[in-house]
Parts: sequence; structure tokens; C-alpha cells
Amino acid sequence: MEIPKVNNIDDSKAEEVKAAITLGFTADPLIRWIFPDPQKYLRSFAVWMDEFSKPAFENGGVFADENYYGGSLWHPPGIHLDSEILAPTFADIPEERVEHVVQFFDELGKYHPDEDHWYLAFIALDPSKQGQGLGSLILKEALKVVDEQGKIAYLESSNPKNMTLYERHGFETMGRVEFGDSPPAHPMIRYPR
Repeated sequence: MEIPKVNNIDDSKAEEVKAAITLGFTADPLIRWIFPDPQKYLRSFAVWMDEFSKPAFENGGVFADENYYGGSLWHPPGIHLDSEILAPTFADIPEERVEHVVQFFDELGKYHPDEDHWYLAFIALDPSKQGQGLGSLILKEALKVVDEQGKIAYLESSNPKNMTLYERHGFETMGRVEFGDSPPAHPMIRYPR
């Protein structure tokens, strides 16, 4: 089997990358806890994809395979997304869960490193392409850039099944965050190699 090429992607392929990530998160425990209704998930996650992808595309932080079956959105050092831009999507969260969602993200925010770091906002594959090593290839390509710059990489694993992938690439678990009936998320850090 030929190994697919992974590229640093510009915004001419934004819709392809966002579609693969959106498909990949359809069964994500945390995201679907936040947006359990399918229609509301698609509507609100589209807003999240637009907002999280902008700084990634503007700063060379988008990586995907040549077929756009998967992709990752990275925010470079110094870029911090204003969470207020996501406020309209909170109307799509079940009312009884909103307070726990806010607490959840406040707690996660405490783990972000103070040092300059690359933040992996999202990485995902079309579910029909999972289990073939593609996520690992996409992650590896991005981490080359992070290492070349001598920076820390940081992420929050919203699916415990993915933690072994991150650990294989040098990430270490910093903690566990959960509120109410939420699934856990695990902040993870990787020091430059």
C-alpha cells in the first residue's frame, strides 16, 4: 500500500479539511456530549470549524493527507482564540448542561502552558479511514514543524481511545477534566525533540 503524502494546506482546501474533521468528530464523546442533537451538532460544529481554522490557516498550521481524508488544525505560539466568538453556539447545548460545559472549558484552560507552544485544536479523520495510520502520519508531519521551531506542543484529548496515539508521539498526560456527567478530557503536553 502506498503511503499517502501529508501536506501543509492553504485555505484553498479549507472546506475539504473541515469536512473530514467534522466527520471525524461525529462520534467524539466530548463534542457529542456538548452537542447531542445531530442537527445542532452540525450547525454549531461548522461555526467551531470556521473559527478554529482561521488562525490555523493564517499561520501555516493546517496539515492533511493528499486525499483530504483527515486533517489537523494547529494554532501557533501567541494565538489565543477568543471564546466569545463561540458564544452563539451555546444555544445548541442542552440548557441543563451549559453550566458544566462552561466549567469544563474554564478548567481545561488552566492547563494551557504559559510558555510559547503550538496548540492542536483539532485532529480527525473520516471514520471510514480510521485505523490505517493516517492520523499518525498527519500528527508526525505537524510535529516536525513544531520540533524545528523548538516549541512545546499541547492538546486536549477528548477521546480516551486516542491517547495512545498521542503518547506514541511523545505527549504526556497532565491531568483529567470532567464536570457533571461529562466524559473526561485529558490535557497533554509534548516537549521539543
